Amino acid sequence: MTDESSLKTAKDGVSLVTEIIKAAGDNPQVKEAAGNLGHSAVTITKAINNALLPLAAVNFAFDKAREYFSNKFQKDISEKVAHIPPENLIEPKASVAGPTLQGLAFTHEEPNLKEMYLSLLATAMDNRVSTNAHPAFVEIIKQLNSEDAQHVKEVLESVGAIPIVQIRRVLKNNRGYHVLLTHLVHLTDDQSGEIIENPQFPAMIDNWIRLGLVEVDYETYLTDQTSYSWVEQRPEYIRLSQSISQDEAKVEFKKGILARTNLGKQFAQAIGLK
Repeated sequence: MTDESSLKTAKDGVSLVTEIIKAAGDNPQVKEAAGNLGHSAVTITKAINNALLPLAAVNFAFDKAREYFSNKFQKDISEKVAHIPPENLIEPKASVAGPTLQGLAFTHEEPNLKEMYLSLLATAMDNRVSTNAHPAFVEIIKQLNSEDAQHVKEVLESVGAIPIVQIRRVLKNNRGYHVLLTHLVHLTDDQSGEIIENPQFPAMIDNWIRLGLVEVDYETYLTDQTSYSWVEQRPEYIRLSQSISQDEAKVEFKKGILARTNLGKQFAQAIGLK
């Protein structure tokens, strides 16, 4: 693609989204949602004009992204900013708005990730909480998949520590141990309460630790012993116990806690979690 055609694509992309957002000012539902959509439209339009010229050249060339920003983005962002009083609505910083909309262009078909991006953008547009919308949070969302996003929200919404265990093969006479499974938590179905196995969950937790959202400590544990009463009923623990020769070793678990970090707490606030 030549420089001239790239620039034309960029201009076309910016014009397209700008027109869509300006048109929102004449939509009664949008006016009602935002309280002052004229101001909202100007706010988002400025963000696009200031931050999204490179993005337009790349992303708005894709049909699905173009369709989303043409037909659905207006409604989605209007719903997100509906709670913001007009006097508190501000233009989001380009360092947040630009990469957020870029991420949204690629993930608008994945509800969990789309929700995070839209909430982050809405936070950046509210001068009461805009400082919570750190540019690093865009990169964090980019390094989550849809399942990650679903589960990490559940963890970040937990104010207290979550019980977690490490399953170990302990040699007789305390001659040492070998870790068989780490980061085991009690996953259950919200509706039925049935136990759920997810072999990917320990890797998810490692990813959240790497991103600085949570921390795991096996030197600290919850004093309420019922907090760990589920461990020996887990299918993972049962299988590992049955696979070990009891003559040479035994299977035990090490208690620990899973908790959100300060960064995780701020991230939770930025994406609209309570």
